[in-house]
Amino acid sequence: MKNLLSILLLLLVLTAHAVGQDMENLPVLNWEKAAELTPDEGSEQALGYAGMYTGTHKGTVIMAGGANFPNGLPWKGGDKKWWNQVKVLRKSKKGYTWIPQNTKLPKNLAYGGVVSTENGVILLGGENQQGPQNDVYRLVWNEKTKEVQIEQLPDLPKPISHGAAAYTDGKVYLAGGVSEGTTGSFYMLDLMSDHLHWQTLPQWPGPERSHAVLVVQTGGEYENLYLFGGRRNTKFGHSEILSDAYRFDPKNNEWKSLGEIEDGFGNVLPISAFSAKAAGSGHILLFGGVGPEPFNTLEKISLKLSGNNQSSAERDSLTKERDYLLSLHPGFHKQILAFHTVTKAWTGLGELPFDAPADFNAVSLENDILLASGETAPGKRSPYIQKLSIVNQQQFGTLNYIVLGGYLGILVVMGFFISKKQHNVADFFKAGGRVPWWAAGISVFGTQLSAITFMAIPAKTFSTDWTLFFLLMTIIMISPVIIALFLPFFRRLNLTTAYEYLELRFNRTVRNLGSLIYVTLQFGRLGIVLLLPSLALSVVTGMSVELCILIMGVLSILYTVLGGIEAVIWTDVIQVLVLLGGALVSLVLMVYHMDMEWSSIKELALDSGKMRIFDTSFDFTGTAIWVVLIGGLASNLVQYGSDQTVIQRYLTTKDEKTAARGIMTGAWMALPSALIFFAIGTALYLFYLQHPQDLSPVIQNTDSIFPWYIVTQLPQGVSGLLIAAVFAAAMSSLDSSMNSVATVITTDFYKRWFPSQKEEGKQLTFARWVTVAIGVGGTLLALMMASMGIPSLWDQFNMLIGLFAGGLGGIFLIGILSRSVNGQGAVFGLVASALVQILVKYQTDLSIHLYAFTGLVSAMLFTYLFSLLFQKPSPKSIEGLTIHSLKKEKEEKQYEGVMAYRGK
Repeated sequence: MKNLLSILLLLLVLTAHAVGQDMENLPVLNWEKAAELTPDEGSEQALGYAGMYTGTHKGTVIMAGGANFPNGLPWKGGDKKWWNQVKVLRKSKKGYTWIPQNTKLPKNLAYGGVVSTENGVILLGGENQQGPQNDVYRLVWNEKTKEVQIEQLPDLPKPISHGAAAYTDGKVYLAGGVSEGTTGSFYMLDLMSDHLHWQTLPQWPGPERSHAVLVVQTGGEYENLYLFGGRRNTKFGHSEILSDAYRFDPKNNEWKSLGEIEDGFGNVLPISAFSAKAAGSGHILLFGGVGPEPFNTLEKISLKLSGNNQSSAERDSLTKERDYLLSLHPGFHKQILAFHTVTKAWTGLGELPFDAPADFNAVSLENDILLASGETAPGKRSPYIQKLSIVNQQQFGTLNYIVLGGYLGILVVMGFFISKKQHNVADFFKAGGRVPWWAAGISVFGTQLSAITFMAIPAKTFSTDWTLFFLLMTIIMISPVIIALFLPFFRRLNLTTAYEYLELRFNRTVRNLGSLIYVTLQFGRLGIVLLLPSLALSVVTGMSVELCILIMGVLSILYTVLGGIEAVIWTDVIQVLVLLGGALVSLVLMVYHMDMEWSSIKELALDSGKMRIFDTSFDFTGTAIWVVLIGGLASNLVQYGSDQTVIQRYLTTKDEKTAARGIMTGAWMALPSALIFFAIGTALYLFYLQHPQDLSPVIQNTDSIFPWYIVTQLPQGVSGLLIAAVFAAAMSSLDSSMNSVATVITTDFYKRWFPSQKEEGKQLTFARWVTVAIGVGGTLLALMMASMGIPSLWDQFNMLIGLFAGGLGGIFLIGILSRSVNGQGAVFGLVASALVQILVKYQTDLSIHLYAFTGLVSAMLFTYLFSLLFQKPSPKSIEGLTIHSLKKEKEEKQYEGVMAYRGK
C-alpha cells in the first residue's frame, strides 16, 4: 500500500506543472524576423525580391531567382532586373543562418510556380526580360558538399509565368498563369512515371487566371487541391481581381466550386498575388496579396499613359495622379484569412504586423511557416524572411486536473483491492469464472470502444458522412455466428488461450505461429492505442505527447499487474459508462449551443451531405455499402473468433450460457453507441460551421476535434471527467492487450519451455513480470512513434487488424468447418495468406476495410488446397474439434479425453 501511494504522488507531481489559468481558445500567431537576405552582387544592402522561388529540401530553405529595381523606382526611370542567384537558409537551435552558395540558375528567372518535394525544390516556368519561359528545374540540396545541384525536368507545354503550383502524392500540378495572355491551363507531371511528361487536366469551372494560389490540404478523407483567387485580363485592357475558390479531387479528376473568398465577416474579398499555406488538420491560411484598389486605378492610368491620345497637359495630370497614388500607397492586404476545408467556413486571424507582401511564397519548415521577401508596395521589396509560429494557448484548468487525477487514482485503487483475489494464474487470466455476464459483455464492448472509437469516429463523421455506420453494426449481425461456431470450442475445451485450440486441431507449430502472430500484432497495437489519444490530449491539455503516453502507460501497467483480468474488466465497465454518458451529454449540449430550430438543424445536415449512410456504388476502394458490410463482418469474425483480447473475456464467466449473454450484450451496445458517436460527428460539423472561429489551426490531427470541443466548450469539471475517460479508454485497450499477451506467453510458451515450473505462485509471478515487460515495451514504442505523422489512426488501426489478423482468423474458421485440413496445410496457408495481403496492400487500391476479408478468405482457401498435398487427419484425432463432431452436452469439460489424447 505504501508503494502504491508513492507512485500516485509521483504521478501528481508529473501533472502538477501543467495546471494553470484558463486562457482563450484562439491560437496566438507569433511573428518574428527569421533572417535578412544577403545583398545582391555589387550592392551593399539587400533589396529583396518579388517573384522569388522558395521551397524546402532536407531541412533547408532554398531560394532562387527573383526580380527587383536596384537602380530606382520604376516610375522614376528605374529598370527591373531579373536574377539567377541561389540562396540557402538553414535552421539550427540558434536560429536561421545562411549557407554561402556558388550555384546559379541557368538563366535569370522570376514569377514562376514552385513546389517542395522529397527529392528537391521544383521551379516551374516564370519570366525574365524576354517574357514567359517554359523551363522546369529541380534544385537538390547536397548535404555532403553543402551545395545546391540543379537538374533539368521536362519543359512545360508552353511558356507560363505567374502560375499556381502544388505537389501531392508524387505529382506536380500547375494551374493558370500568363502565357500570351491569361491562361486556364491545368497541367500535371507524375514524378513516379518511368516516362516523365506533362499531362493536360480539365480546367476548373471558372475563368482563366494568373497570380492565384494552389494549396494541398486534406478534404476530409484524403488530400485535395484548392485554388483561390487571382486575376485575369479583360477586354478593356485592365485586370479583374478574382474572389472565387475551387477544389480539385485528384482521385476522381473533378473540380468543385467552393464559393467566394470571404474576410471572416461575410464580405467577399477579391485578391491576387498572395500566398497560402496548409495549417493543422484542415485549415488553409492566406497571407498578403493585392486587392482591386488602388491596383485597378493605377493600372488604368498606366494604360492611358501608354497611349498617344492625350495632350501634354493630360499626360502631366495623369502622371501627377499616378505619383500621388503611389506615394500614398496603403500597401497590400494585411488581414490573415483562414479557410477550413471541411466546414468551408472563413475566419479572420488578425493582421500581419509588418508590411504585407505580394508576389512571394510561403513555405513550412518543421513547425514554422516562412514568408520569403516579396513586394511590399509598387517597386519596393522586403529583404526579410518572416517567421510564423502558431502557439496553442489552451490549458486544461485546475479543476479538470483534479478530476483527472482523482479518476485515474480510483482505477489504481481498484486494481489494488482486486489484487487480493489473485491467488493463481486462473484468477489472473480468467478471474476464476467470477465475472457476471453483463460485466463481461460491457467489457467486450469496452475493448472495442477504445479511445480510437471515442475520438476517431466523430472525427471521421465530421470530415465525411455516415457511410461507415454499418461497419459498427456488423457485430450484431455476426454475433450469432460467433456464439454458434466459436464459443462452444473455447468454453467446452476449457481453454485458457484461443491458440490452444490450434494445437488440438492442427499441431504445435500452428499454435506457436498463431500465438506469435497475436503477440506481435498486439505489441504494434499498443503503440497506436497509446499514441492516438496522446496526440489529441496533448493539444487540449497542454501536456506533452510524451507525458500523456507515460501517464497512461505507467498507470495501466500498475493496475493490470495488481488486479489481472478482473481489474481490467471492472475498469472497462466504469469507463464505458462514463464515456457513453459523457458523449451523450456532449451531444445534447452541442445541439443546444447551436441556437437553431430542430428542423433547421436537420435540413442543414441533410443539405451538407453529412447524413449520407448508403453508398451503393461498386467502388471497392472506398466506403460503399458492400465494402462496409463484407469488411465489417470479416473483421468482427476475425476479432471475436481468433483474438485473445476478446475471447478471454467470454472465458471469465461461469458457463457457456452466460458467456453467450455477454457476447450479445456487447454486440447490441454497439447500436446506441454508434448512433451517439456518429451524431456527435455531424453535430461537430454543424457547430463549427456556425462557430468557425472556435476551430483552431493548432489542431494538427482531425482525431483531436472532439476532445478540443470537450475542453473548449464544456464546463470545467465536466470536461475534466470526459478527458479522464478518454485516458481510461486508451488505458482499457492497453490493459486488455497487456493481460492477454501475458496470458498467451505464459500459457503457450512458458509452460511448454519450463514444464518443471508447475507451482501456481511461480507462474503468477512470471505472468506479472511479462505484463510489466509488455506494458513498458508498448509505452516505449508509442514514444518512438510520437514524432511520426499519421493522418487518421482509426484507418491505420483497421489496416493493422485487417492486414495481419485476417489470416489467423481464416485458420480458426477452416479448422472448425473442415474435417480434411491439416497442420501442414495450415502453416503453408498462413504464409500464402501473408503474401496475398502484401500484394493487396501494395499492388491494389482495395479499401482497407476489406483487408480482413481478403486475409480470411485467402487463408481458408490456401489451407484447404495445401492440405490436399498431405495426409488427411484421422477422425479420432479431430473428434469434437470440428463443427461436424461438436457434441451438445452441457458440461464444458466433456473433452478432457480428447485433450489427454492430444497430449495436453
